[in-house]
Amino acid sequence: MSGTSRLGAASVIVFALTGLVEFALELAPQVYGFADTDSPAVSLQYLHEHPYIYAWAGVILLVMAISLVIGALHLSDVLRPGATALAVRSTTVFGLLAAASFFGHGVLRLGVGPLLYIDGLDPDWGEAAYLVVQIVGIHGFAQAAITALCVWAIGVSLIGLRTRVVPTLVCALGIIPAIRLLGILGPLGALDALPDVAWILFMLSIPGVYLWCLILGIAVLRRGRVALTHRATATA
Repeated sequence: MSGTSRLGAASVIVFALTGLVEFALELAPQVYGFADTDSPAVSLQYLHEHPYIYAWAGVILLVMAISLVIGALHLSDVLRPGATALAVRSTTVFGLLAAASFFGHGVLRLGVGPLLYIDGLDPDWGEAAYLVVQIVGIHGFAQAAITALCVWAIGVSLIGLRTRVVPTLVCALGIIPAIRLLGILGPLGALDALPDVAWILFMLSIPGVYLWCLILGIAVLRRGRVALTHRATATA
């Protein structure tokens, strides 16, 4: 495996780890005793008391975006042998779309200062501004990022399953992003109609996709090291 491919695998690992951290930060309001609610008044109170968490989430989302761009581009080299150019390029495009969406979400999170400033001028303005950020961020950029990420993961799994350039077990675990994608686009998307257990599993599928990315990066990195060892042994 080339140096660029190793860089791609390492970047996917960075993306996965920072994604898990960002998911944990999304649970911070409950940790600090704030109700899990869509009320902008409650959310703004949380932001006034803990603005740094929102800002750190923004930084982490930017790191996720950058690492995913590097990972998706360089892993396309790993997928290329035995696969059609159209399949590889189409899959890579979805990885880049996911990265762009994570970047947009991160920029919104970094805007916590102006948001709190508007709230200080008028609470009604603050709540309106928060709702805009929430709809565009969580229900816009974040939803688009996860959707595109799942399509990228499914594409990588299908290409890897066909060409054997990705371990079969990793490809089989591609069922995790497939379930998440079904939840977004299919009937599972109606969260209010889901039983509590199914809803919990649906939400856990978000870190599940990040865990799949982590396993992918480790597997590709390990396979490359094994290949280099065999090559060195054969040369000797």
